[in-house]
Amino acid sequence: MKAKRTCLKFFILSVLMAVMLNNVVFPQGTDSRLRYGNNEQFGFGIVLTPQLTSINMDGFSNSATATGGTGINISFDASFYFSTYAGISIGAGLSPYSSEITLSSYSTQFSDVDSESESFEMQIEGRSITENQKISMLSIPITLALRVPAGSKLGFYVNAGISAGIPVVKTYDGSGIFSYDGYYAAYPVTLENIPQYGFPSDLRTEVSDQLEIKSFVASLTASGGFYFYLNKSIQLALGANYTRALSDISNYQNTGTFYLTTQAEELNSMMEGSTKTGVQAIGISLGFRYFIK
Repeated sequence: MKAKRTCLKFFILSVLMAVMLNNVVFPQGTDSRLRYGNNEQFGFGIVLTPQLTSINMDGFSNSATATGGTGINISFDASFYFSTYAGISIGAGLSPYSSEITLSSYSTQFSDVDSESESFEMQIEGRSITENQKISMLSIPITLALRVPAGSKLGFYVNAGISAGIPVVKTYDGSGIFSYDGYYAAYPVTLENIPQYGFPSDLRTEVSDQLEIKSFVASLTASGGFYFYLNKSIQLALGANYTRALSDISNYQNTGTFYLTTQAEELNSMMEGSTKTGVQAIGISLGFRYFIK
């Protein structure tokens, strides 16, 4: 909530600064820099952004290692400039995020009851555990668009605002090797390598399932770079883009102790055991826009 309020304040402040920039620093009048472009009010475009992405999880395990992925953000936008230097842009696109999380070893134990109502302690050991997470969001960014002409064709731009995301892909593929032992203190005896009783050893487990992600994700988005007019209507833009979720995107309910697995053939997502999950991306954007005078 605090991050959302901060971003809203930033957006309002940016609008006020844009108005002041237009009325004070750039007073109305003849400017030789505007003879080729930058007077257009309406624009439509497509932006391709190859980017590095990551899904970040806090609080799961210090021994887990996460490696971000790559993807291409494809978006369409429409912009309206209410002055030479400032305007509003709204778009729609598909934003992919991915990460690979590896865990070299895992161990846990808990009390359980077997099919004959006998109490025992389940002892689980795991190794070579990997989870690949993929999330793609239908993103709808609304940004303040600033542009500063630097010549008859060339100029610089900065966009910043909020992006509303709706998850359309939210999957994980998990794998690992696990051993399940049952310690019966009443006898005492440890049952191991008996698959028919639920105590397999060195069992290779592979699972594909859905991640539980919130139905709406708000993100901060910002980009900046330079633009160049190919002719009086077509503009080419090249810049850097950054996106980061403003709050926890996970919809898992923390009900207490998390177990990666409790029985053979089961492998839960590591995201369920995290205290906070976020996504972020950084990339180089290439945009083509057509302006209507």
